[in-house]
This record gives sequence, structure tokens and C-alpha cells, in this order.
Amino acid sequence: MTTSARMLAAAGAVFTGAPAIAGYTVVQGTSAPAYAAGINFDEVGAPTGVGLSPDSWTAWGVTELLAGDGNQVVGDFSTAPGQSWLGTGNSFYGNFGVFMKLDTDVDAMSLQAWDPSGPPSPFGGGMAVVIFDDGVEVASAFVEPAWGGIGQEWFNITADGGMVFDEIRVLGFGFGPTTYVDNITWNAVPAPASASLLGLCALAARRRRF
Repeated sequence: MTTSARMLAAAGAVFTGAPAIAGYTVVQGTSAPAYAAGINFDEVGAPTGVGLSPDSWTAWGVTELLAGDGNQVVGDFSTAPGQSWLGTGNSFYGNFGVFMKLDTDVDAMSLQAWDPSGPPSPFGGGMAVVIFDDGVEVASAFVEPAWGGIGQEWFNITADGGMVFDEIRVLGFGFGPTTYVDNITWNAVPAPASASLLGLCALAARRRRF
């Protein structure tokens, strides 16, 4: 997908009024749970620098991680003047948004995100967090992003009732959207075959105890 196509897809998901499917919740707050799997961009062997390949994070369960302009950057941006509020260690920078696909279905995810787009208004601004499953939008939230040490930087995304998702898009709509994300964690849902195998193993274990 081209950069323009990614941006239009995210924008369309937010502004065309496409209904979110029941069973998904996107909550913005000052904290969020940490789930079992994830990436914080400080892992040993994790790539850093400019112009990283979108498939650089497959070892951590991330099929594709893209910046809106196609130039993926990971570094310690908190060392830049006036940006100590980004926290310590590396984070991911996506000019014109961050687009992430996982290699498995999940039913929960948390992350930190920052963007200077400001509050939503009829003239622009605001930030979208859009959730997809198999390429279909299932939920979205349009919020005022945190920036400059002000605002709520944490997001917790959950699905219930057997719902799942495998992709998120985080995109600011200001005049100069520059999105940072960090500390992304998720709860993977076993594939049906794996779930069946786990069930058989549990049943066998119960039989051995009796």
C-alpha cells in the first residue's frame, strides 16, 4: 500500500462514519495494563536507525511496522531538546502515522502514543486510533493526543465476546502530524488448532491424575 493510500484509508475509516462493530473498546488514559507479548524497541537485537524495513520486527510477532511516509525510524528521541517527556529508551517514529500488523489474532493491546496534532476541530487536528481484523475496520477512537508532557498518552484496546483484531493504525490529523509509539504489548489468541491441542493436553493430564 502506498503512503497516500495508507493515509486515505485511515482518514476514511475515521471520517466516513463507518460503524465500529460491537465488542471492541478503545480507552485513552494515564496508564494501561501490560500484556504478555510485546515490543518496546529496547530489546537486544532490535533494529534502530533510519529507513528500517517494515518487516524488521518479525522476530517479535510484528509482520509489518510502517511509518506513513515509508521512512521507519527507531531511536531515543527523549534526548532531543524539550522532549524528555517521551521517556527513556527507544521509541518508534512515524511521520504521518504508524501502521502495525501482527502475525496473530489478539484480544487486547496497550501502547503509548504521542502526536502534536492537538485537539480535534472542524479544521483539523486530533489523532485516530483505528483497529482492524483481516483488513476490515472493527473499531476506532478519535482523541486529543498527548504531547509535550501534557495529555493522556496510554491506550488500552480490548475485544470481548470472542472478537479479535490483528492490526492498528495511529495517525494524527494536524498540519504536521509526527507520531511516536512505544511500549506496545498484546494478548495473543491461540489459533483454533492450537486451542484444540491445548484442550486435548489438558484432558490427558486430568486423566493421568485419576
